[in-house]
Amino acid sequence: MLPPSDFPVISRRLPENINRIIARFPEAVQDFFLEMISADRSRQTIANYAYDFALFFDFLASRNIGFESVTPRTIQRFFRHIENGYERTVWVKIRSKDPKTGAIRQQWVKRKHFRENSRSGKERKRASLRSLFRFLVKSGYLERDPMQEYEDASLRSRSRRRMPVFLTRDEALRLIKAVDSYHERNRGDHRTFPWIEARDRAILLLLLGTGMRVSELVGLNLNSIQPDGDTARVIVLGKGGRERMLKLNNTAYQALRDYLAQRPSDGIPPEHREALFLNRNRTRLSRKGVYEAIQKYVREANLPPKAANISPHKLRHTLATLLLSNGENLRVVQEILGHSSIQTTQIYTHVINSEKDEALKRLDSLM
Repeated sequence: MLPPSDFPVISRRLPENINRIIARFPEAVQDFFLEMISADRSRQTIANYAYDFALFFDFLASRNIGFESVTPRTIQRFFRHIENGYERTVWVKIRSKDPKTGAIRQQWVKRKHFRENSRSGKERKRASLRSLFRFLVKSGYLERDPMQEYEDASLRSRSRRRMPVFLTRDEALRLIKAVDSYHERNRGDHRTFPWIEARDRAILLLLLGTGMRVSELVGLNLNSIQPDGDTARVIVLGKGGRERMLKLNNTAYQALRDYLAQRPSDGIPPEHREALFLNRNRTRLSRKGVYEAIQKYVREANLPPKAANISPHKLRHTLATLLLSNGENLRVVQEILGHSSIQTTQIYTHVINSEKDEALKRLDSLM
């Protein structure tokens, strides 16, 4: 299999690895992505569609089925095939320094990893295929929509809205302190760098202090931070290209300044020089990189079982819950989180109510 650079470029707005995935699809499906780009969809949204379609078209290829021949039964078999998880193949560009000449070399490496097929993941894949086949019918590539026929015939799964998992205030403080203890314990290890410690502290405090999504965090550039006297505001590009401006609290801003004072300034590829958060290879930090960093500090903090699987998105839940518990207005919290509908924000009021129920329940031990 050829590396991404040997594939045609669908759009220079997209990362090379995503261009490579889309270039493998039939021309009609490539048109779907060109429409998404014209509609100014975010790069992360486009990437999610590309990954979902790659699974589907790999499945079709394994059974020698063209997209024109897809039936509701084909779609049913695909969803059964990935029901309990699937293997994803990605291309990653690795930068290394030649020990003799000092020259920087770039190499594309193919990596495979297994992913669980979560409930939200299943819903997203259904939505992705729904959008694709609707486009193919509307554009005249197909006469019938097999996805619509599949959904009309399939049983609806029972809707269960789960309460968001979040950290208490004390657990959040323990997580932040874990950055110090982890790096103090590993001081001298060649894999640790002072600027990584400062970066991770700033990331945690930004996620807990603004509630931004991880995709919004890794998309921040240096000019996304706007100084405002003794503090600063951060310009966040949210879903649907909607911008919102959030004020940083003093603790988060100080942590960010500490990181910026140590952030590497050399050896950064031109296309990554404006990125606010960098990884060890001095390229833009990925969502996976943020997740792995947080998991490291979760283990260090020795958080209780319910918090053991804390992800960047659950830190967003944490801020929302803490704000509402502190009596903040629901509309204000909606604006901070960038929810398009207040109904999405209202789920956190149920969390607070369940916390009240638990508090009253614990009175049993006092009586």
